[in-house]
Amino acid sequence: MFKAVIFDMDGVLADSEPLYLEAINRVLALQEVHLAQEENEAIIGTTVEGTWQWLMAHFNLPHTRDFWIAQYDSAVLQILKEKVTPSLGLYHLLEELKRRALRLAVASSSRGEWIDAVLSTLKIKGEFQAIVSAEMVERGKPHPDIFLMAAKKLNTPPHQCIVMEDSPRGIEAAKRAGMTAIALLTLYTRHLDLSRADRVIESLADFDYGILDSGL
Repeated sequence: MFKAVIFDMDGVLADSEPLYLEAINRVLALQEVHLAQEENEAIIGTTVEGTWQWLMAHFNLPHTRDFWIAQYDSAVLQILKEKVTPSLGLYHLLEELKRRALRLAVASSSRGEWIDAVLSTLKIKGEFQAIVSAEMVERGKPHPDIFLMAAKKLNTPPHQCIVMEDSPRGIEAAKRAGMTAIALLTLYTRHLDLSRADRVIESLADFDYGILDSGL
């Protein structure tokens, strides 16, 4: 029934959400302000541009958005290369999906350089037949563009794709794309509204391989 699995990156492939918050606060320290974890929920799953548009308004920051994004980009790359770790069950899941001849893709609201840094650090870049980053689509999540592009690159109809996501925006994007959405519970998103997902799992280690043939 399903021919492809499309992974969000942050919070799904890697436990990276806290690293982005760390990078944000490293940059915000220039203005002696700090973003709390609960405030960070407002921007989880958004594009970099959307994140800093929100932060500039929230903290009434000076300078241009491009100024802040440049600072943030540098901080993120450094932190990802130093601290990123794989999600529980990641390597076994990728190996099993590959054994079953599933096509695999990454579709992330992160920038291409960040995706490359994470996949390279985790040594899984070669596992994916397609990688779609925020710069490659006009509209970010919750619009379906990023997942539809991933499906096109995999040459797979949307209804034959499973999306692994951890945020409400990502799940909404998957559903709008006509795909099956599986929500992964994480420390940073498990208390958010994930009700649009077709199934919810605690970790990648809990993936039910039975759905690949029989559906949900």
